[in-house]
Amino acid sequence: MTENCNQSVETLNKHDMEPTKSEKSQVHDVIKTELQQHMKELTRDVLELVDNRMNDVLAEVVQKVDRIVSNGTRDLVDSEKYSNRTKPTRQDTLPGKQFLQRNSLLTDLYEIKHIRTIYNLIVSTLIILLIHTAAYDIRHTGSPNLGIDTVRAGFAKFSVVLYVWPLMKISALGVYAAFCYWATHHLEFPPNSFSRKAWNYTWLACFILYQTLTIVLPTKAVLDNDLPIACTMIILMEQIRLLMKTYAFVRTVAPRFLSYKPHSETSRPEPPDFSKYLYFMFAPTLIYQDKYPRSDKIRWRVILVNFLEVFTIIFFVALIYERLLYLNYRDFGKQPIDLGMIILNVLSSMLPGILMFVCGFYLLLHSWMNAFAELLRFADKMFYKDWWNSICFSSYYRTWNIVVHDWLYTYIYKDMYEIITPQNKTLAVCAVFAISSIFHEYILIFTGRFFYPIMLFLFGVIGLSMVFIFKSAGNVVLWFSLSAGSGTMVSLYCMEYFARINCPPIYDDFWDLMIPRTLTCAYK
Repeated sequence: MTENCNQSVETLNKHDMEPTKSEKSQVHDVIKTELQQHMKELTRDVLELVDNRMNDVLAEVVQKVDRIVSNGTRDLVDSEKYSNRTKPTRQDTLPGKQFLQRNSLLTDLYEIKHIRTIYNLIVSTLIILLIHTAAYDIRHTGSPNLGIDTVRAGFAKFSVVLYVWPLMKISALGVYAAFCYWATHHLEFPPNSFSRKAWNYTWLACFILYQTLTIVLPTKAVLDNDLPIACTMIILMEQIRLLMKTYAFVRTVAPRFLSYKPHSETSRPEPPDFSKYLYFMFAPTLIYQDKYPRSDKIRWRVILVNFLEVFTIIFFVALIYERLLYLNYRDFGKQPIDLGMIILNVLSSMLPGILMFVCGFYLLLHSWMNAFAELLRFADKMFYKDWWNSICFSSYYRTWNIVVHDWLYTYIYKDMYEIITPQNKTLAVCAVFAISSIFHEYILIFTGRFFYPIMLFLFGVIGLSMVFIFKSAGNVVLWFSLSAGSGTMVSLYCMEYFARINCPPIYDDFWDLMIPRTLTCAYK
């Protein structure tokens, strides 16, 4: 357009004369025509640019929608993958346990390179700690210890465990034979007859007697042989596990026979095969089912890695005890005790306390459980959920130990809610906390050989209160509470343990076990 205008001006200059009226009009028309053509080209370019941009925006929107749908589907799959419950059969019932083929959560998280890097960092830190400990021991004692003395002391008299454990296992297998005998003869009696009721109540009393003896006899073996801490905990924890397993089997299978009616369309029930019961006795679950999802093969490398982690964590805990606890508490009770000393001990025990808590979780619920799940081709390895992300205490209690939680939910909470106290969730929750805290405290009582109900109070009282009071405490508050609680328990139990070594007893009878020696040391 500018070139045309210049040409017009040059034409005028060439003629060197004033343009006439007609010539001016002609120039105007030329300029107008050029401007209109330029505006059309500009409009076309703008529309083309807008059209291209709209297509790009539309493509981005479509991609985002596809991503959202894809993530939504993935979230749904993950939700189903980590779901722990089936749908309830009736409106007044609660959902039951659901077994699926799935990995442990940390196993899946280790596939993410960032999480794997954190794991590698922890392993590197452990190696540095081992090197530092070895150098320290060589400098001060002339030879590296690496927690070996502590481990040796904790597992002394392990031979006693090797003969007590098979006896407990054989007694648990005897439950199957007794149950089959009861079940087959139960159907021979007329329904609702006195003879059937007498038969059933007699065998119920026998089962209760067996459960009682399972508690008394192994505990007596622990006390008679004066087993050290690690061996005692192995016997007592296995004792509780067998109690829960035998109860789960009887509670699950017995209703099949009790509810059977001879003239109904339901087929006559039969006791499960012994192989199913035997598999359940070793499987890493406390919920009985006739069939579990099974993996295709045994991955021996996974088993080796998990057992290696178990042994490594045992020595790591021994190092924590030697470096951060033993030196701080070994002389407790030799000097006057004041409140400031106790508070300082509790605060200094928070770090080793939470470290030992996390180590215990990883050892038992990840490494040990996954090793035996691989050995037995047990496919459902969801032994815990992401409890570390919890923002409330109720979520933490439900997710940190799925194995025990499933048993408490299925056989305590569910029965309380549906049968004993219908529709009353509060009483069901209280019953769960009461039973759980009592058995936790029971293990600690006979491990330490004294009654000091710190666990009973922190878990059964404060923990239960937290569930009802703090609906959303926040993740920082939760972790601080776990650290404070772990530090308090470790500190008070260590003080009482060494007080009983360093302080002479005041009572020579039963009360010496019931009254904390820490209190008597303070007033000596």
